[in-house]
Amino acid sequence: MQLIESSHWRLWCDKDVGVQWMAAQVNRNGQWVDVVPDCRAERPDAGSQADLAAPGQSADAPLPAANFHMIPYSNRIRDGKFNHRGRPIALQDGAKHAIHGALRKQRWRIISAESDTLVCEFDSKADTAINWPWALKAQIAQSVKGDTLTSTITITNQGDTDMPVGTGWHPYFVRNIDGSMPTLTLPVTEVFPDESGDCLPDGAAIELPDALDFRKPRALDPDQRIDCCLAGLAGACHIHWQDAGIELVMSASEACQFLILFNPDKPHFAVEPVTNANDAFNLAEQGVSSGVAVISPGTSFSVTMHLQARLHV
Repeated sequence: MQLIESSHWRLWCDKDVGVQWMAAQVNRNGQWVDVVPDCRAERPDAGSQADLAAPGQSADAPLPAANFHMIPYSNRIRDGKFNHRGRPIALQDGAKHAIHGALRKQRWRIISAESDTLVCEFDSKADTAINWPWALKAQIAQSVKGDTLTSTITITNQGDTDMPVGTGWHPYFVRNIDGSMPTLTLPVTEVFPDESGDCLPDGAAIELPDALDFRKPRALDPDQRIDCCLAGLAGACHIHWQDAGIELVMSASEACQFLILFNPDKPHFAVEPVTNANDAFNLAEQGVSSGVAVISPGTSFSVTMHLQARLHV
């Protein structure tokens, strides 16, 4: 496991499992505070609290990672099937709707590692076969500089034909910090309808209902079950634990026009900036705007997410 740190951040990543985040903390007046669930098998800094549940975790369904990178598509593909320019594509695990990309459980190689920077790479030609019909190379660069954590995903098409692509991050956050519950500000305008509740859109995005309108600061109700794909992301998202004096400001590349909000009955929740909607490839075939990018052989697609830690103490 790799640790990178700055004056404000500590981030642990596991390059053997998708460069997933296993824990992240911010420095509040000399005290390191968990802002994402601690998913490390061993917590050397837990001290006398080692016998208690890790921050953001639940004993009945512990998270294996605090954040994973969804490459070369985010969220789900209905039945694992879609067409690309007349070519039928069938992925494995179609019964489970082929979820969260092909690389989050793969072993990556470290390209460079500094005290505050980690760059890892995966090459489907050199490393291992993956559940994706195009050859690709991917790079994840994580860094912490001062008060800002930065993550950049780059995907390169190594195949012989144009490749559809999407990507994004799936970060979970701790729900309760020192007794403070989160207030969210999410600058989105629409949501994809999902009448069946399977996280697969029924059609084009529609106007945001009041129940999902977080455009103005609003407390995230732990009793409101949410798992939806939001559209029209334009600007920074704010995650604010007011009484704890901690605010995270999440911003992402312009290509990240969609946001997944997941609020389960757990001590954590997820706010996920992504470049494509759920089931984007099938939606695109229906003429629905869903964020599918297409890259030609030898070209790359790259996006960046920033998390700035603001302390109000």
